[in-house]
Amino acid sequence: MTGGFERPLTMGEIARLAGVSSTTVSHVISGKRPVNAATAGRVRAIIEAAGYAPASAARTLQTGRSLLIGLVVPDITHSFFARIAKGVEETAGDYDYGVIFCSSGQSDLARGRRYLGLLRDHTIDGLVYVGSDTAIDRDELRGLAARFPLVLADEELPEIPSVATVTSDNVAGGRLAARHLHELGHRKVVVLAGPVPLHSTTERVRGFTEYFPNALVLHGSFDEASAARLIDSLIGNGVSFTGVLAGNDDIAVGAVRRLEERGVRVPVDVSVVGFDDVELAAGMRPALTTVRQAAQEMGRRAAQIVLKALVDDAPIVPASTVLPVELVIRESTAAPGAGASQQMEGNQPT
Repeated sequence: MTGGFERPLTMGEIARLAGVSSTTVSHVISGKRPVNAATAGRVRAIIEAAGYAPASAARTLQTGRSLLIGLVVPDITHSFFARIAKGVEETAGDYDYGVIFCSSGQSDLARGRRYLGLLRDHTIDGLVYVGSDTAIDRDELRGLAARFPLVLADEELPEIPSVATVTSDNVAGGRLAARHLHELGHRKVVVLAGPVPLHSTTERVRGFTEYFPNALVLHGSFDEASAARLIDSLIGNGVSFTGVLAGNDDIAVGAVRRLEERGVRVPVDVSVVGFDDVELAAGMRPALTTVRQAAQEMGRRAAQIVLKALVDDAPIVPASTVLPVELVIRESTAAPGAGASQQMEGNQPT
């Protein structure tokens, strides 16, 4: 019996006794937020009488673990990666774990290496790593995988076969997008793909070219500026096309905007298909036809693998989890218009 109670009380029970929310109790315990002195005193008195200790603190003492996992994404502000992070965070909470977030930066190898070093030197029990353009330190990842459970999400690294991966079915996604344009009647299609080194880029292009084996494939970065440059190059070189298959939604959005700036109407003259289904896709005009990835589920599955390995105190089986994708048809695609070639030819630089 502890302090007049049959057992230690939970945070929720302490909150009810004190007539406050669990959040207020948490603020009193952590000291991170100010709480009215009288309220804080009442909560502390109940905590003392109840012999309460946060479950995480007790488990840390028992297991010697930090009860923290790390999550590295290229850009936490990007809605696609934010959805992955949400899945990781919610799942970690189910296991009473916290998450340390790091944003490695697109194509910034030095920054990515620095964050991995920080995670290595500080106490985390496992890691979910989301790859980016080229900011992937494979040697560092191999070293971390030897120390604790590590799962790769979104981007598969074939040269590191000893870790588990959770990715989307990128080949099927490329195939769905290409089949849609093919069924609409398009035959002159260009592919604006992502960076060459990424496995996802290779897989999406593979799916795209199943229906358009002779399509011109151009590679760039996963951003609007890169897409604009590629569109300018296509128009400037007199390339005739009625459809664009984009490596992600950022490329698709950049292509739509640049085409319309050049007087090429979407989808009357050129249809555009993206990949990801980010928040902007449905809100832009024309609304973007795209391939939807289950980003939040991807984060959830990746975190589950890490946390189950920790709970079971067992090594991760280096297996691949491939999540299904779906085509979301909106306003940026239609049957090819008769004026597509003339529009682009009339807008070439002089």
